[in-house]
Amino acid sequence: MSATIASLSDARKLADDTLHRSAFGRALINVASRFALHVHRLQKGAHLTYAGAPFRSLFLLTSGSAKATRPGADGREQVTRFYMAEDLLGLDALDAGVHPTSIRMLEYSVALEIPLPHLEQVGIDIHGLYVALIRKLSHEVEYEQQTLLLLGSARAEERLATFLLELGRRYAERGCSSSEYVLRMTREDIASYLGLKLETVSRGLSRLNRIGAVDVQGRSIHIRDPAQLERSAVWGREAVRSDRNDLPLAAA
Repeated sequence: MSATIASLSDARKLADDTLHRSAFGRALINVASRFALHVHRLQKGAHLTYAGAPFRSLFLLTSGSAKATRPGADGREQVTRFYMAEDLLGLDALDAGVHPTSIRMLEYSVALEIPLPHLEQVGIDIHGLYVALIRKLSHEVEYEQQTLLLLGSARAEERLATFLLELGRRYAERGCSSSEYVLRMTREDIASYLGLKLETVSRGLSRLNRIGAVDVQGRSIHIRDPAQLERSAVWGREAVRSDRNDLPLAAA
């Protein structure tokens, strides 16, 4: 979804384009006209934040993709979120003032830093930004509720099918194809996020490929039969028509 950007000027132009394209970005335009927001260019594998680090800024991802991981008691990392361009990173640190997750790039990425506390200190009017931030937080609450439903009651294949559909929906929101895209994360990352074993994810992708719902070529995904994939998902069409009319359709 992003190509390597060699120059800082190109990265700044891309960041500016994103400000005009995303809802939260448009709320940032007034701030950016009065305060030079720092542009971060990050290579694949680079960290934007570390778990336990003090909160100083939010970040608007303007290109690329990332994953958030939370350290477990046994030392292993649990993937808790995947981010795409136009996503706002660091929201989970607003309350405690400390980042609960580490955020690492899945590919070369560009992020725009939004130092909220410092903006207030220098007298920048960020009322409009806070209004947009509340809307964003509301969206995040809905997303977390859907994730809990997914992990709490769904079978392995339902989780995987819903995940593929949700990725397609998110790509479509950004003007890309909802049916053909590349998985930037590894299958190990997907397994961690969905609470499954690696072999379960591999078998699930193979089965969805075998029944013709998707065409899987390495990390390239082509959703060949969306209706069939929806029937395998948590909020598939058949489930909604039968005994699950109370569940939202946002993930399908």
